[in-house]
Amino acid sequence: MATICFWMIMMISGQDGLKTNSPFAKAEPAKDISDVFKSSKGWIGADGNYSVKISNEKALWFFSDTWLGEVENNKRKNPVLINNSVGVQIFKDGKSTVQYHWGKTAAGKPSALLVPKDGKGWFWPFAGIMQGEKFVLFLFLMEKADGPSGFAFKNAGVVLAEIENPYDSPNSWHIKQIKVPHVSIEEKRKVLFGSAICVTKDFTYIYGYEENKGGFYKKMLLARCSNNQVAKFTDWEFYDGSGWSKNLEDAKPLMEGVASEYSVNYVPGLKNFLLVYHDAFLSPDIVGRTSLNPWGPWSEKVKLHTCEEKSWSNEVFCYSGKVQPWLSKEDEIIISYVANAKSLAGVINDARLYWPTFIRVKLTPVP
Repeated sequence: MATICFWMIMMISGQDGLKTNSPFAKAEPAKDISDVFKSSKGWIGADGNYSVKISNEKALWFFSDTWLGEVENNKRKNPVLINNSVGVQIFKDGKSTVQYHWGKTAAGKPSALLVPKDGKGWFWPFAGIMQGEKFVLFLFLMEKADGPSGFAFKNAGVVLAEIENPYDSPNSWHIKQIKVPHVSIEEKRKVLFGSAICVTKDFTYIYGYEENKGGFYKKMLLARCSNNQVAKFTDWEFYDGSGWSKNLEDAKPLMEGVASEYSVNYVPGLKNFLLVYHDAFLSPDIVGRTSLNPWGPWSEKVKLHTCEEKSWSNEVFCYSGKVQPWLSKEDEIIISYVANAKSLAGVINDARLYWPTFIRVKLTPVP
């Protein structure tokens, strides 16, 4: 079993270079949260795991590739794979349950809940946020591409889904699909926004990434808009390294090494913004960086957790590490991730894989 290290490192608090011990304690499995999503029939696993609590009684979970079927003898039986699904977590009498929703084809077969209006490609849900009574959700438009099993896809754009009635059943949602203009899918340079969202008193910050041909790491990019104006794309500004510009071409990377999925949120117990992501491509390590500002500068990375699933097989890899802010507390953060296999058969034959998995990281309060 891979060990989880408690790293004592030097952290940089903003620009002052103050050296302190790491405030992150040893990560522990949050089995109480992970078990909420385990089931043996119907919805039997997914990745993605973006979530937003929209009321005291309800949270929405947005999943990407999703397995339907049954689990028997640690294997998925009669499995069907769809491109996305939605979970509605209901809180009542101190307990919670999750109701899962997906779509149906004209022939009555299971299908993704969120589908492109022109029928081309498919959606993987990314970050979302309430905007007044509406909910907006970034959807990465994907297409098939050449590549090894499990990686034969490519980005084709980003769509913002504006859900008018998010409190209703997802199968009854009224959704407006808006093409995000601040995107580049050229072979030499890809630019996509929607990896993470962070709201402050004055602005909504929208995080994304730049990926260059031949480059191994993705580079963090940042846009901002006035609060409740995510869908007003003319209001977006892009961080250019020292200030803000209306021109996407002026956007400068904040740092190198982020994943396509990550989180940025203000953590009161740290008195800092916290960036969490999976380190490098297919790394089992989840890392964190801190900053006084949403745009950085970011501290050196701290290893928060090494996913033990990687030790099960050379075919297993982990990804999608991110903080779930509404599940976290002032003295602890809750991080979710997914363990997958490099082949569909690997996931079908090992039902321990491909579930929302959670860990709990205690914090040492910053004075």
